Amino acid sequence: MLLQRCGLFIAWLVLSLAARVQAADTFSSIYITELLAENKGGLADEDGERHGWIEIHNGGKATVNLVGWFLTDTRSNLTKWAFPNVALLADKPMVVFASGKNRASLFAPLHTSFSLAKEGGYLALVNRASNAVSEILYAKQSADVSYGSVRGEPQLRGAFPRPTPGKANASSGTGFAPEVKFSRAGRNFTEPFALELSCRTNGAVIRYTLDGTLPVSTSMVYSAALRITNTTQLRARAFKEGLLPGPPHSEAYLNLFTNVLEFTSTLPLLVMDTFGKDVPVSESRTFVHLSLHEPVNGRASLTNAPTLTTRAGYRVRGSTSSGMPQQGFAMEFVDEFNQEKSLALLGLPADSDWILYAPNSFDPVMIHNPFVHQLSRDMGHWSPRTRYVEVFLVRGPGRVRDTHYNGVYVLVEKIKLSKSRVDIERVGAEDVKPPKVTGGYLFKFDRLGPNEGGLNAGGAGMVYVEPKEPSIMVPQRAPQREYLTKYFTDFQRALDGPNWKDTTKGYRAFFDVEAGIDFHVLEVLSGNVDAIVLSTYFYKPRNGKVTYGPHWDFDRALGSTDGRDDNPRQWNTGPFFSGAWWPRMFSDVDFWQQWVDRWQELRRSHFSVTNLHGLVDRLTGELREAQPREYKRWGFQPRGGSYQAEIDHMKRWLSNRVDFIDGQLVQPPRLDKEGGGGALLTLTATTNATVYFTLDGTDPRLAQGVISSNAVAYGGPIQLKADAKIVARAHNAKQRQSGGPPTSTTWSGPVKASYTVGR
Repeated sequence: MLLQRCGLFIAWLVLSLAARVQAADTFSSIYITELLAENKGGLADEDGERHGWIEIHNGGKATVNLVGWFLTDTRSNLTKWAFPNVALLADKPMVVFASGKNRASLFAPLHTSFSLAKEGGYLALVNRASNAVSEILYAKQSADVSYGSVRGEPQLRGAFPRPTPGKANASSGTGFAPEVKFSRAGRNFTEPFALELSCRTNGAVIRYTLDGTLPVSTSMVYSAALRITNTTQLRARAFKEGLLPGPPHSEAYLNLFTNVLEFTSTLPLLVMDTFGKDVPVSESRTFVHLSLHEPVNGRASLTNAPTLTTRAGYRVRGSTSSGMPQQGFAMEFVDEFNQEKSLALLGLPADSDWILYAPNSFDPVMIHNPFVHQLSRDMGHWSPRTRYVEVFLVRGPGRVRDTHYNGVYVLVEKIKLSKSRVDIERVGAEDVKPPKVTGGYLFKFDRLGPNEGGLNAGGAGMVYVEPKEPSIMVPQRAPQREYLTKYFTDFQRALDGPNWKDTTKGYRAFFDVEAGIDFHVLEVLSGNVDAIVLSTYFYKPRNGKVTYGPHWDFDRALGSTDGRDDNPRQWNTGPFFSGAWWPRMFSDVDFWQQWVDRWQELRRSHFSVTNLHGLVDRLTGELREAQPREYKRWGFQPRGGSYQAEIDHMKRWLSNRVDFIDGQLVQPPRLDKEGGGGALLTLTATTNATVYFTLDGTDPRLAQGVISSNAVAYGGPIQLKADAKIVARAHNAKQRQSGGPPTSTTWSGPVKASYTVGR
């Protein structure tokens, strides 16, 4: 029975497969990509009902506003159903229900005034000039089988047994030609070889390209084995009459010159080859083939089979760093149709977006970013994970040579909203009412990019990260922009208002204080010269508060060669107490005390000198072998004459940094207990400080620095006769912090302990 049904479907598919579309279609702007007339078990509308639907796609490079555009099922009435004031982003789809409900609200799903005929009919997309720019004459339709354009060759149309509303059309499965098989997987080679292509379906024609373009129905026909003698990018696709074209398949074969055959490393090796294509610039993405070679028995070699190969796009990244001799890159893994594709590499969770950070002359120790990101993760927050790699960048045709060696890079997870990165819910285009309109959003304080205006609300200028500015600026997302403007304006008003310190009415109602302080203490520890005002990310979860993080960009920190962070014994190596919101919050002594409490807690763990120096040693240990190659390639001149001198410099800087900050603060007391029938408790404080303690677990310091009525000033050893929860703080009425925060605290952070007497 199954075979009979499959045979009937194939027969129907052959009848429905169109040779070419109407002459009106150009595919350089908006066109119809898919339609479904009979929807039995697929996409449901907002009423829970299933109707036919129409998918359109913007094949151009700019956003198109669809006001004045139309959909029609009648040649004699080209303006039958009008789009509202909605916009369609470049390379994005939009689904319109063909339900007959005639809904054209700006902030709701769209429904045409007509339904698609199951017996077949006419469908057209009409532009403002009343010209039909995309037309379809479709035959009788089967239930839950859509009809649309072939990926990569949209002028061909046919039936899709697996409809994909709002997503890219299927490219494999029932009704498609099979995938082309290669006799040899892509890898590096030294000797010419014969490459054979095959396809399991009789009568299929294999077409291929060697110039990087996608094979189409007019590409070269494969007839005999191909002899591969030099670096080659081969792309192939199977075509068979009566079937849709099969899934494309690409492999790359990189020819190695003799002077790289002996190159090995303890680090993974990444080869980036553009096959002679254009050199990338910051604003655009250029195709690149990536092949990753991981260590085998401790050594990575270009002659070993790659552990990952992929098509990708890359561009030069960074603001001032984009002009550095060793440029950093943003990479996006892509599939055969240049759509993003998630892959896992080097033990990191799968994703499509990655950064190759190039350690520059400001960071000669080459560990600044991995160092801070690791500390942040140790503190319990997501921060980009990192891996060191050595990169060969081949921008011209021909073999991979030693001159293509581009040095040591840090592979870094790009900051984005996803389950394995900033894990909050994304706000979709349709999320225009509470609670969904409240998040999630990702922002940063930074320089505006090309054609960016940012969000200015409540006196703060922010850059949209997700949704990106072109996306959130479409008319149908206006409620999201209005919500954000009101939220940040209300935040600023609460911060400036008479009840600004109130925990429910003041700034704490809008700002995640715990996350903000954790972010800030690590920025201060690093001495980041751009902190708070540049490369500073924050996000707003759904129904949540402004949350600072993740951290980013620490080349000019930790005793870099920038100069501004040269002296660790001052607060403001960077503008830590400037920028939006922070100066006012730090004027609240309770906020500053919370900062001090967290700092002193971290000094007993992650910020201890032993831990900080140990992390420096671990990270630099990974680079010991590759470091001389990096220095030679880019002419690094280490301070002190050696890499070890740079390591020692960073360690001294960190020791001096924590010592300086400790010296500005009242240090917490030390708790000592002696055994016996009861317990003898001793509290020791620094000079000029008085210790206040409680035995019931409450804080001896109340809001705004007031001494609690439960607190007792320590005067000597305490004999505990019952179980107790000790909370103690040191207090020095003369202690001040100068040159940094706009307020001071006379209290140390707390020390806590629970004692059980007689057991």
